Amino acid sequence: MLFLVMKKQIKKKAELSGARLATLYSLMPNRLGFCGPQEGCVYGKLRKFLLGEISEKEIRKILSKFEASYAYYKLIARKNDIRDPLNKKVVEAYWLGNKLLEKVNAEDVKKMILKDFVKPNLLSQETAIQRIALIPKNSKAHHSFHVFILGSVTGRVDFKDVKLRDICRPGWGKVISMKGDKVLVEYEPLAEKSGKIKFGKKKRKYINWDRKLVPDISLGDWVSFHWDFLAQKLKKENIKNLEKYTKSNLK
Repeated sequence: MLFLVMKKQIKKKAELSGARLATLYSLMPNRLGFCGPQEGCVYGKLRKFLLGEISEKEIRKILSKFEASYAYYKLIARKNDIRDPLNKKVVEAYWLGNKLLEKVNAEDVKKMILKDFVKPNLLSQETAIQRIALIPKNSKAHHSFHVFILGSVTGRVDFKDVKLRDICRPGWGKVISMKGDKVLVEYEPLAEKSGKIKFGKKKRKYINWDRKLVPDISLGDWVSFHWDFLAQKLKKENIKNLEKYTKSNLK
């Protein structure tokens, strides 16, 4: 009986909550100064939360200040009648993709942009309207939409550079080798051809890996990465959704 209780506790601890998932994808861009609040050692607090040294209640307040991603969380949650913007399925929908995105259409996204992104230090009304006019009808509220179509709302990243788009979109690949704090993955990079951005031929690259934050990685695993930082181990369904929604927005 005691063994079963301990097994359940271990499994529960290993499961990703919505707040933890959001933090894993927000950690590196915050450290680089591209998104989220920059004052008050936010990066250090995000990492401490992942290590179990800070409560989820405290980190939720910080995640709500990531103006871009949190706006998408709120939209996806509202359109699916989910009260918590940091519900795991909601956060997963934005970063990896899942069926919750099917209830959010392009018009919903346009309204969100005008409501949440038109403010000091983000977008002007004029800029927002110009960008909204370019949004395709089949756009999905996935992070790849933010990278490929809308673009930075803080002005900290220039998405005209294909290489930056490639490392900012949630990437996925197969682990080929592991050494120290680096993992070699094989993946399909973005490539520009005749003025269009498409997926190129498979190649290998090293990404950063924090063993303390994502410990259970083995050769042959499929993983996601954001700003060349290993975010999580993927299941087959995650890979399928990431590919589906990334390619959908790329079209």
